[in-house]
Amino acid sequence: MAGHDVAVVGLGPAGRSLASRCCADGLSVLVVDPRPDAVWTPTYGIWADELGDLPPSAVRARAAVPEIRVHGEHPMDREYVVLDNAAVQAARPLEGAEVRRARLTDAQVAALRSEARVVVDARGARPDGAVPDDPSPAQTAYGIVVPAAEAEPALQGAEALLMDWRTDWTDDPRPSATPTFLYAIPLGQGEVLLEETCLAAAPGMPVAELRGRLRHRLLSRGVDPRVVEEPQGREIVRIPMRGRDRPAPEGTVAVGVAGRGGNLVTGYSVAHSLARADGLARAVADGMLTEADPPGPADVLREAGLRALLRLDTAGTLDLFEAFGRLPREQQRDFMSRDSRTAGLARAMWGMFGGMPWGARTELVRATLGPGRVRPVEGAPARGPA
Repeated sequence: MAGHDVAVVGLGPAGRSLASRCCADGLSVLVVDPRPDAVWTPTYGIWADELGDLPPSAVRARAAVPEIRVHGEHPMDREYVVLDNAAVQAARPLEGAEVRRARLTDAQVAALRSEARVVVDARGARPDGAVPDDPSPAQTAYGIVVPAAEAEPALQGAEALLMDWRTDWTDDPRPSATPTFLYAIPLGQGEVLLEETCLAAAPGMPVAELRGRLRHRLLSRGVDPRVVEEPQGREIVRIPMRGRDRPAPEGTVAVGVAGRGGNLVTGYSVAHSLARADGLARAVADGMLTEADPPGPADVLREAGLRALLRLDTAGTLDLFEAFGRLPREQQRDFMSRDSRTAGLARAMWGMFGGMPWGARTELVRATLGPGRVRPVEGAPARGPA
């Protein structure tokens, strides 16, 4: 007979949030993680209106008016924050849980069904820690942490750049290669993260290509070469856009990016994981948790959006996000959120389509609906539809 109400394997944002809520609800909880006391290392940014009940200490830095820059400048009327990972973890305590230090295989996760009524797989998209030679769509990024004063030439007057799609990552006036954008945000304590990001490509853009583009972009804007070559820190990001490439172990429930918790178009997942924890904990208590994020009509639209991103050329991608920058705030929110409703997401996508030039609209329809191949990534062969 199972000794616990729930076993949660993996203590990233999704797993820890769910385990903490289950503990708070008085459930018997087992948590398993190879480093249960470790502070998360990625930089997590979310919108201030998505903080929920997190305390003020959970915010490491704030940007009141982040910007989108493409052909024009588009200030966003929505505060963006960077999380203090240690404070977020402290706000999601595991009091009363049995903590087990281990890295489990799929078979070992499935075997926990003998110890818990519900087994949750929250090990992320790469449970074994390896980066596979994977041709599936991924978001990749390479970033450096630099002093705020040294980042000023890159920001060019902006408080933060959520997405800077301008093409000064190359000297080509009409680039045709896979487009990337600069993500530049304050981290607090006088530091700024400057990160070259490929929103989606199949396979994911190599780190070496991203590093070279970031260097070219920053030097072209007048950032000190010594700062670029010897930053205070570095960050590498790889997010499989469709989550893990294999199903969760039999009889378990996958949450976060181990399942369907990521946004297929933007890669965002942390705010969704924080927001979903209460509902998932109630489902565990009621014996109703069988799937964390069941597919729905909005996922069809997001899959179409991902398909377009993988096929659009540079000019089409820039026209798409120029139109995004001009959307009303609520439509921007619906496009970026993992939790937006189908109608809101459809309005946002239609608004982006309607805001594009006629020629770009034709290209977007072809990329979304027509036959063809995924746009090749530098150094990789062209592939069929992803």
